[in-house]
Amino acid sequence: MANYDLRARDIMQVEIATILGDATARDAAELMRLEGVRSLIIIPRSEGDPFAIITYSDIVKKVIASEKDPTHVTIDSIMTKPVITIPPDMQAKYIARLIQQTGVGHLPVVEGSTLVGMVSMTDLITEVITEP
Repeated sequence: MANYDLRARDIMQVEIATILGDATARDAAELMRLEGVRSLIIIPRSEGDPFAIITYSDIVKKVIASEKDPTHVTIDSIMTKPVITIPPDMQAKYIARLIQQTGVGHLPVVEGSTLVGMVSMTDLITEVITEP
C-alpha cells in the first residue's frame, strides 16, 4: 500500500550536489556522473538570489541536441532559474501533483531561504510505494 502522507522531509535527499554558474556543461555532466545524480543546484551568487538547477535533460536538449560544444556552454546559459521549490512539510500526494502539472523531475526543498534537501521523481516513487 502506498503512503501518500509522507512529507518532503521524509523522502528528500539531504546531500545535494552543487555547482557554480560559470562552470561548463561538460563540468556539470562530469560532476553528475561522479556524484551519481541527474541534477545539480547552482550556488546563488548573492543573498536573495533565487535557486537554479541544471539537469541531464537540460544538457541533452540545450547542448547535445543543438550540437553545441559542451566545453564552451556555461551553466548560466542553460540552467532553469528560478527553480520550483517545495517546503519540507509538503505531503507526497501534493509533490506528485506538482511534478505531474509542471513536468519537473527534481524539486529542491527549501526552509526559509535555506536549501535543506532535494526530492526527485525516483525518491517519490521509491519511498511512497515501497513497503517499510
